[in-house]
Amino acid sequence: MVVAEESVEWQEVLPQTHAKRNPQPARRGKRYSKLKSILALAVVVGLTGAIGAETIHLTVVQGAQIRSLENEISEIKTRNDLLQMEADKLRAVGRIESAALAMGMEKPTGKVYMAGVVPAAKNQEGAPLTQTDTQAQTQAAEDKLSALKQFSQKFTSFFASTQR
Repeated sequence: MVVAEESVEWQEVLPQTHAKRNPQPARRGKRYSKLKSILALAVVVGLTGAIGAETIHLTVVQGAQIRSLENEISEIKTRNDLLQMEADKLRAVGRIESAALAMGMEKPTGKVYMAGVVPAAKNQEGAPLTQTDTQAQTQAAEDKLSALKQFSQKFTSFFASTQR
């Protein structure tokens, strides 16, 4: 088989788009954008890690401070209890009596009268009055007061309370 060769007298020039483009800047742009993305990701991960580490550090430090304060509180409570027991011992009547006897004082004998102390009154059966009995007697005494005396007492108590 014989094939005739075709000859083309003119050929249209095809535009060369690849020749006009610079392939290296395109590669740099892709590399630059990848590098930019990696750097942005690294910054975000770094900031998140730094915040997390700081949070953990603060939690650990403050936890240690809380434990030390709790230990201090328990020590202070223990010391307070011991001081309270010592104060109770010092206030004990038996210790005061023995200290007074050691200083040469003597226990009083017989009746002792003290200023400001009113002995408890006994009712008709001989038993001491209870608080309700005392209140009932006080209420009866107040009812006997005249209206003018009650007014003067209220006015005086009001005036005294405003002066404080």
